[in-house]
Amino acid sequence: MSSKLRWSLSLGALLLTGALAQTVAPPLTQTPVIPALPLTDQPAVPPVPEPEPTPAPAPATSTPAPSAPAAAPRVSNAPLLITVQAQWPALIGGKKTTVPLTRTLTIPGSRMVQIRERGVVTQSLEQDLQAFVAGLSSPAQNARFEELWDGWGVVQRNALQIDLDATRANVLAAVQDPRGVQAQVVVRGQTPPQRTLDYFLSRGITAHLGTGETNYYGSSAARIKNIHVGAARFKDRLFEGGVFSFNSFVGPVTRENGFVTGLVIAGDRTASGVGGGICQVSTTVFRTLYAAGLPVAERQNHSYQVHYYDPQGMDATIYQPSLDLKFTNDSGSGLWFQTEWNDEESRLSVHVFGRARDFTVQIGEPRTLSSTPSPADRVIPDASLPAGQRKQVDWAAPGAVIEVTRKFVRGGKVFKQDTLKSSYRPWPNIFLVGTRR
Repeated sequence: MSSKLRWSLSLGALLLTGALAQTVAPPLTQTPVIPALPLTDQPAVPPVPEPEPTPAPAPATSTPAPSAPAAAPRVSNAPLLITVQAQWPALIGGKKTTVPLTRTLTIPGSRMVQIRERGVVTQSLEQDLQAFVAGLSSPAQNARFEELWDGWGVVQRNALQIDLDATRANVLAAVQDPRGVQAQVVVRGQTPPQRTLDYFLSRGITAHLGTGETNYYGSSAARIKNIHVGAARFKDRLFEGGVFSFNSFVGPVTRENGFVTGLVIAGDRTASGVGGGICQVSTTVFRTLYAAGLPVAERQNHSYQVHYYDPQGMDATIYQPSLDLKFTNDSGSGLWFQTEWNDEESRLSVHVFGRARDFTVQIGEPRTLSSTPSPADRVIPDASLPAGQRKQVDWAAPGAVIEVTRKFVRGGKVFKQDTLKSSYRPWPNIFLVGTRR
């Protein structure tokens, strides 16, 4: 470009600028005019855009905001209760009735969350269900007396006939129902046992007559064995007759009948003999029939006060064939015996049932009429023990004469009473001292 042309352009630009200076200044109320870009040989740089203003918040209106999408329903973590309800035949107060049976299999809530998510009866749930139903369908149990909420009664535990398919359908419905927390076991019928309520009703045996208890804490293994064998003779057994004999009812106390060698009282010392501990059973049976109000026909207390038989004055020793325990059966029916033992508590219990009586029996506390101090310790040589070894086999007990009074009450009045007297000789501590070389 020539210098003359450049001068002309510059002068034109200067004149234009002056003109603009006189005409551009607008009133303050008008929109400003964007100035023209300068004329140069370089490409023009585009202006940087102004940031857009933040829109003002919309005024509040009564139109509700759109709701959030509905959350998926929460899987219940409640446990599932699989329950069976039925009625078993019973004999209470001499009348046939029923007692309710309710059993429940509980599936924990933490486990049910996973089962409900799957919506099926899982393999593990099926296994638990079948095991539960198998227990309900176990063989029927013979009718026997049970201690119920308001006394004793005969209960006939029939076998339940369970419809497993219908029960499984109930379980599946509960699993698939968001509110399902219980499923019923479907019972189609019941199968009775061999011994039913009629066994007792036909014999007039409808009432609890008496219970005896003793404690055998500290007994040796052999003594406990003999207690079990003897007590088992009174487990669900019927006696029909005029005079009850302990020896006849139990049978011979021999090894052939399951008894083992233990310590027995022989004369003035304790010695080994078959059946040691059987007197724990005879003493318990004595307390049972004495509480039932039967007349005592034959009974002998022990030679001395044996600590197993506290309270004293209520024991009965037997020694076959010379010593027996006998009662006259004036109940007007047969006698039904039931027994149980608990080795953890060292407790033996014997119950007797028969015809309901119109009186009650009250047994007073034993009264000590006289007492004699125990003698000095005794030492007995024993060749079965190593020389010098000392073993205590008996513990000292004072001699005593003890009485117990039994009263018969009808209509709140005593119409009869009798007294049981026991005489015990003083007894020393007895030690065996070994002599074997």
